Amino acid sequence: MSHPDFAKAAAHIAADNLRACLADLVNISSPTGGEIGVAQYLAERMRRSGLETDLPLVDAGRPNAVGHLRGSGDGLNLLFTGHMDTSYSGSEEHLVGEGFRPEAVVRDGWLFGLGANNMKSGLAAALIAIEAIVKAGIKLAGDISFGAVVGEIEKTAIEEFQGIAYSGYGIGTRHLVTHGVTADFAVLAEPTGMRIGVANMGCIWLRIMVGGTIAHSALANRPGVVNAITVMHALQAEIAQWARDYEAAHVYRGEHPNVTIAAIRGGAPWRLSRTPHSCSLYLDIRTVPGQTVEAVKRDLRRVLRQFSQRTGVPEPAMHVYVSDPATALDESLPGIQALGVAQAEVTGDRPPAIIRRPGADTVHLNAYGVPCVSFGPGGRMHPDSRGASMHAFGEHVLIDDCVAAAKIYLATALDLCSRTAP
Repeated sequence: MSHPDFAKAAAHIAADNLRACLADLVNISSPTGGEIGVAQYLAERMRRSGLETDLPLVDAGRPNAVGHLRGSGDGLNLLFTGHMDTSYSGSEEHLVGEGFRPEAVVRDGWLFGLGANNMKSGLAAALIAIEAIVKAGIKLAGDISFGAVVGEIEKTAIEEFQGIAYSGYGIGTRHLVTHGVTADFAVLAEPTGMRIGVANMGCIWLRIMVGGTIAHSALANRPGVVNAITVMHALQAEIAQWARDYEAAHVYRGEHPNVTIAAIRGGAPWRLSRTPHSCSLYLDIRTVPGQTVEAVKRDLRRVLRQFSQRTGVPEPAMHVYVSDPATALDESLPGIQALGVAQAEVTGDRPPAIIRRPGADTVHLNAYGVPCVSFGPGGRMHPDSRGASMHAFGEHVLIDDCVAAAKIYLATALDLCSRTAP
């Protein structure tokens, strides 16, 4: 059953205040490395609400935004968290439309703008839920914490791509959980289409490199000349077959992992009169719970060795530069049960739990003993998208979903933080 003060607090959650908060967040540009404006905005709102606030620096000019609504000290503690950085900068010429710009546009109950889906809608819903508890004057046994983090977006520094603009893949959440911001349970407000993500796929990024010889292109038909791109072309076909076998061999909750050939580099466009002396292929490999990074590495090394033995070329070099393991939680955990009950009470429905495919910071919190699920309002597609993905159509969110999410967050917090800790 709902907490006796739920209705009193829920009266402070409405489309108007959620829309205004989300629009404020979207209107503050926050690409990876440039999150400070959003952090300052969130910290100031939390300070005005009476939360203990902090802006701990993760990197120069890159603070997390942390707030605590303290309880009496003997109850279960709950953390709401999410990232402030956006998937894009807003200046990409190849991304056209209002959903790719840091400018909120409200139309027919939807809010469009960069970050609206991933994941400022979740941050806004969680913040409004905490503010509602404060406005209703409700005192709880446990603490409610709010942690907005930098550097979550799936990107990392490699080769000449260096600096804070490439500093993602969980840097903010790892700092959060290793610097005192913990809880008995956490809700990551990532876009899940209002379904509870009890598991998350992992990810491996790696580079495979083959070599060739240097020759003048006019003499490339001479014996002994090895074109690295030609070698990679042959290897790529074998990796593609390995990927098909890999995808078929693994499954979790009905979802298979996938392998994406995400980049390839070789040769010098400014000097085509020379044969390419090296070529690199870059793979994004998703994993499901039960897999290990080492097992995947060994499996792929076998392909590279066999290619070398058959063709006579040296074994292609493999370099792993992201290893984000898959993670999963037991659905019987009290926090998951409380979230599910809250969703059923607020919306009248609790869809089956899911495994989330894109990378998420649940892995870092779970690794440090803070059970964390993903659940957020983003993910519903506008009818005009006609089957296009969010990354093709542009970011948007239904305001009514944000309101529902805020009320679900509220009900979950009132339930869990009213329980006496064991």
